[in-house]
Amino acid sequence: MAQLLPIITSVHSTHRLPEAVSTLLRQLSDTCSSDQSLDLDYVRSFLSSSLGWERKDVLHKFKKQLLEPENLSTITHHIQLQTMGKVNSFPLFFHDTYDQQVTILVHPRPLRLPDGSKQISSTLSLGSEGYPLKKQSDRQRLNLLAILDKLPEFIALVTPQFTLRYINKPFRDQVQLKAGDSCYYAFTGDTEAAEKPSHPYLPPFDVFETGSPSFSAWKSPCSGRSYRFLSYPFTDTDGEPLILLMGLDITQLTRFQEKLAITERQYHLITNNLSLGIAVVDGQRNITAANRQFRNWFKLQNESYPVSCPSVLIEQDEHGECLLDKTTSLTLQDGKEHEYEFSTPLNGAEITFRITACPLHQTKLFSSAIILLEDITEKKKIEQRTQQMRKLEAMSTLAAGIAHEINQPLSALRLYASGLDLLVEQRGSVPTKILQERLGLILRETGTIEDIITHMRSLVRHQGAFPLERSDVNYAVEQAVSLLQNKLATRNINVHNQLQNELPPALALPIQLEQIVINIMMNAAHALEDTEGQRCITITTCETNDHYIQLCIEDNGPGLQGLGDKIFDPFFTTKESGKSMGLGLALVHTFVTSWEGTITAESPRADNKGTLIKILLPQAPTT
Repeated sequence: MAQLLPIITSVHSTHRLPEAVSTLLRQLSDTCSSDQSLDLDYVRSFLSSSLGWERKDVLHKFKKQLLEPENLSTITHHIQLQTMGKVNSFPLFFHDTYDQQVTILVHPRPLRLPDGSKQISSTLSLGSEGYPLKKQSDRQRLNLLAILDKLPEFIALVTPQFTLRYINKPFRDQVQLKAGDSCYYAFTGDTEAAEKPSHPYLPPFDVFETGSPSFSAWKSPCSGRSYRFLSYPFTDTDGEPLILLMGLDITQLTRFQEKLAITERQYHLITNNLSLGIAVVDGQRNITAANRQFRNWFKLQNESYPVSCPSVLIEQDEHGECLLDKTTSLTLQDGKEHEYEFSTPLNGAEITFRITACPLHQTKLFSSAIILLEDITEKKKIEQRTQQMRKLEAMSTLAAGIAHEINQPLSALRLYASGLDLLVEQRGSVPTKILQERLGLILRETGTIEDIITHMRSLVRHQGAFPLERSDVNYAVEQAVSLLQNKLATRNINVHNQLQNELPPALALPIQLEQIVINIMMNAAHALEDTEGQRCITITTCETNDHYIQLCIEDNGPGLQGLGDKIFDPFFTTKESGKSMGLGLALVHTFVTSWEGTITAESPRADNKGTLIKILLPQAPTT
């Protein structure tokens, strides 16, 4: 250590210097009675010999370099510490005659004066070259340790003896260990092997043997929490080999992965036992996953993914495009569900499939789709048999009701023939015009009977129904009212027609449409037999907003009396036994639904009186 040489010399002014610098100069002066009388000859002599400065320039250069930002900051900091009673040596940095940096240490010390007051006096000495570096290194080390203690990760340094050279605060709190403790017990829970482990090269300690970084997982035997560690070879400043452990608590991630694995096993268990074929198709039209049923159908192996959609033997459309690829492409383009049915030879048999594609998830575009493939071969066969049975049931019902259907035109024939007979009896002869008119009506009704019989024969012989035609609903109403007018008049029943002008045609069968109106009006007439006062049937037609033709027939009779859900059932009737077969409204319902229309019944009045039959028929397309 350099010799300290306090020397009393001349007086120099300290005007316009920062307070901290002025204070330091007073501390370096041997006589400091005031700010104006400082004896800094000691400083001049020391710096002249140490830095090679000329004596006449020493004080000027000294004050100038004290004002350098780094020196000024150091001086200010230590002068503030001195006011708090903390007196420590500190370094200042100067440049000698050769412009080389030299460290000068300032050594302040408190003195007690004869009057009992205290004063700080400072001396100077040359500092070693490593001093500032050591101080800087110490500060950096403390800052680093403070940072490591605030990290959520676990960090430790392990010696070859499996003791902890360093452990940060999160790790200390978790394993309840401190620097100097054996860390082997923390990782194994083996108290007997804690001092001398029998298997020292278990992860994460195998780095001592391999010298290479490694990853390892660890589950604490004490807390049951899981961690992932990176073990990295590390050499301390004293040359001792260490292991740098950097760990992260992955308990939540591990638990999530365990639950995910359980869910995935359940998913595979469920999907592999479904009768549906399920596959996932990506944006490049490749099958990336499939369940057992799909693989079995198309001979796919687990390790064969991805498989392009066209390579799977699924039926092609009329343009030769694979239906699987086509369906998936549409779904990936618009993000909507698409469905097709097709038949294809598979394993020596003709199989009917329903293929459904649904978007799986969405980013900017639908990046993948899930394919559901259902074997509907048996279902189709059952549907065909069911349709056949329904057809047979309908034919049975129609056959049973043929007498009921033909009864209406027969009644009209009887009425027209009776009228002719009456005219002949009264007049002896019938005018040609009246005779031709009545014969025309008779021929018309016989034609109706012939059409009904022909239609019944076609159903019995499985020749299918007649094609639907453009049917005028208003004309059917007018013809039915004309036919039943006299019969209704004898029962004091008034008919009010509210028919829309220029009503578009409906898609139906004209003959059956007229029979529908007659059947409903006759049912209304029977319901009005026990009604006192005015008896009325109101018929309304109109076009709805959704382009259906609506036909409403309403009476002011006693109403449905809670039987609205039964009146369309075959053989249901409220009349006395033998007076009705209960097939009229059942046939009406059969006809309307076969035309893809709807029919409903309700009691619209406040006292639940009256009956309203509402029929909606699809409008015929424009030609």
